[in-house]
Amino acid sequence: MIDIQKLADDKGVARSYIDANNVLQHIDGEYRKNALEILGYPVNDQKALEKVLVEQKRTSFKNMVDPVTVINDQDFRQFYFRIEESVSEDENATVTVVVKLEDGRKVENTVLLSEVEIAEYETFEGVTYDTRRYKLISHFPYGYHELSVSVNSKNVNKKSAVMSLIVTPYKMYLPEEIASGKRVWGVSSQLYSVRSHSNWGIGDFADLKQLLLGVKKCGGEFVGLNPMHAGYPYDPNSVSPYSPSSRNYINIVYISVNDVPELLNCPQAQELIHSEQFQQKLRVLREKEYVDYRGVLECKLEALRCIFDNVKVDDKRSNRGLKFLDFIEQGGEDLQNFATYDALMKHFHDEGKFVNSWEQFPSEYHDIHSPFVKAWAKEHESDVKFFCYLQFLASEQLISAYKAAKDAGMLIGTYRDLAVGVAKQSCDVWGDVAKVFRTNGSIGCPPDPLGPLGQNWGLAPMSPEALKQNAYKPLIRMYKSNMKSCGAMRIDHAAGLYRLWLTRVGDPASKGAYVHYDLHDLLSILSLESHRNKCLLICEDLGTIPVELTKALRAYGALSYKTFFDGVAEDGGFIAPKDYISEAMSALTTHDMPTLVGWWNYYDLSLGQQLGIYKQEEAQALQNARAVAKQRILDSMHGLGSIADTYPRDVADAKMDDVLSTAMQVHLCSGSCYLFSSQVEDWIGVDKPVNIPGTLDEYPNWRRKLTKDLEDIFEDKKVLAMTKAMTEARSK
Repeated sequence: MIDIQKLADDKGVARSYIDANNVLQHIDGEYRKNALEILGYPVNDQKALEKVLVEQKRTSFKNMVDPVTVINDQDFRQFYFRIEESVSEDENATVTVVVKLEDGRKVENTVLLSEVEIAEYETFEGVTYDTRRYKLISHFPYGYHELSVSVNSKNVNKKSAVMSLIVTPYKMYLPEEIASGKRVWGVSSQLYSVRSHSNWGIGDFADLKQLLLGVKKCGGEFVGLNPMHAGYPYDPNSVSPYSPSSRNYINIVYISVNDVPELLNCPQAQELIHSEQFQQKLRVLREKEYVDYRGVLECKLEALRCIFDNVKVDDKRSNRGLKFLDFIEQGGEDLQNFATYDALMKHFHDEGKFVNSWEQFPSEYHDIHSPFVKAWAKEHESDVKFFCYLQFLASEQLISAYKAAKDAGMLIGTYRDLAVGVAKQSCDVWGDVAKVFRTNGSIGCPPDPLGPLGQNWGLAPMSPEALKQNAYKPLIRMYKSNMKSCGAMRIDHAAGLYRLWLTRVGDPASKGAYVHYDLHDLLSILSLESHRNKCLLICEDLGTIPVELTKALRAYGALSYKTFFDGVAEDGGFIAPKDYISEAMSALTTHDMPTLVGWWNYYDLSLGQQLGIYKQEEAQALQNARAVAKQRILDSMHGLGSIADTYPRDVADAKMDDVLSTAMQVHLCSGSCYLFSSQVEDWIGVDKPVNIPGTLDEYPNWRRKLTKDLEDIFEDKKVLAMTKAMTEARSK
């Protein structure tokens, strides 16, 4: 009889955790069993479970080596292999290790088997095996290498499966200027919220370039973005950037059609766009208070398809065509699969069917390897190529914006946000060739004071074991694709590098369990990619973060994330920004919090009452507590000289005006964190939040626009004065 709880231990399912109130919580054994079920173990069928576990063990001994070994600068340079004990009886038995380096070179070494240390013995199916610890002699370069083992004796000649040997630096990338003491500021922006004179009703990559250059002129060194991950072009209701269709590709809604080179050679598209009817649509889209995703996408897709249909975008006789063809070749099967997914969505949309998931496809299209899918893609080759073209444009424009910032001398430039996962209905799950996603589970978090019932985010978890079996290739590819067009990357819910709270689909979030991932391997791989892409890493470590993760992030050199309003000391006052750790990015607010104006004036609490989030007495209690917090903030700012002595000391007389807003920005800029991230909303006094956690249809999340056009923001004397004060404070 297999002990389910012991098996849960072996597979990384936690027995307990420390909650947000610093109280030890024990996880119910049934919930741990559910977690095993999510991970793919048939826990309700002992025979089937035993068969799965035996096959895993058999494969392990047959392959001799693990699928992957990750070694960083702090590790012993060694790996393990398994061989039948009987081989050891031959004193002349040898072991040969061949490492094929990433650059194609080979390193080979042969020693007597007796010289390789035995770490442990294990008997399986009547055979005893040695697990041997092989110490690597060579110091291999950083990178992704392939290792194989051959054991030769008078009775046995065995060759192992190929193991991925990943060699990485220990510390993550940090720009030399920051390491030398430079402290910088930047701005965080929800790109879709940006207004401008020329965009099509949503912030786009042309706006991003303008925003980057504007911030640089004001003294800033980066612009942080919401996740740029691919969305659902034919489902205008699925707009959350944190629940994407793919983390490997880019949201085409941000393409600036006006900047597409092929537009110049397409009179048909020019005629369409410049028609009075089309221009009227764009004027309406620009003037709307909230982003009309449906309207924006309809206009952009109509214009871009017109370009695609009338210009030979893959013309081998032009440099442009060759560039596009090279993009397709580099994207390979993954790009084809992604483009096929969106093309299928379009196909059903054109037939008048609302389809927002591969699960709603006809059954013959559920499997990406189905001959029906391949036949459909071949028959609709032009549609598939069109969506490849859209990715080509999106990638090109995002990279172009980043390059413009770097050419202008911006230290970091664009910093991107990496969502914690993808939705079950996503293209990434449909195209999961490696079978690492688990569609019967959902990522979330356990109950805490802000969410007494816990949270269920509807994101499909990856299996830690399946990731290892695939040598982390799905994650590596995703890290690479997100780091190539930015100088920094923020990892949302960085706790996921260590553990994720999983519940079965349909179960309440309170009936979940933590499943652990290999923190050492994931942080080491991130370190390697951060250096290769010269990309600073910021790990969002707010909320309930285990101490093991906090220590590891600091050790590896990842930046922490500090929000001012959460920085309350034991005495109820606010921690001075100069007492924050240096290895961090500080911010006043985030996309999940009220704006500065909204927080100070309690707009979020009154809005919460309107939406049914708070009862009147709850909102009043929160308002009373905030009034005290506001006074403590004002006391701290006066005490540290962050605001003029002439400014009121009683919070009842302190309004969120330009003086106070600027002073709070300066207060954070004077702190010790490497980075300070401001928000465009707080420069211009926006009161409405961009997102209210815990709401769906109650509030138009991820749609609220800024209240000023981008061109006007950088001509606003108040904004220029504020950013000048921020720059001066950071340089002291």
